[in-house]
Amino acid sequence: MQELLTKVPVLKTPEEVEQAIARYKASDLNDMDLIYLWQAIRDAALNQNNDNADTDNVPGQDSY
Repeated sequence: MQELLTKVPVLKTPEEVEQAIARYKASDLNDMDLIYLWQAIRDAALNQNNDNADTDNVPGQDSY
């Protein structure tokens, strides 16, 4: 498990995520590096959702 954590890249910008997705789609699925790339894409997507969580309010929520 420690090996997995050390090889997973950290994607910080939307451009890096898009490039990683393109590499993932174009790659051979037998390579272990694809698992690391998938993990990085997943982590970046989850982090992006957490960044937007505070601004995702339902209009009129306070009226009840």
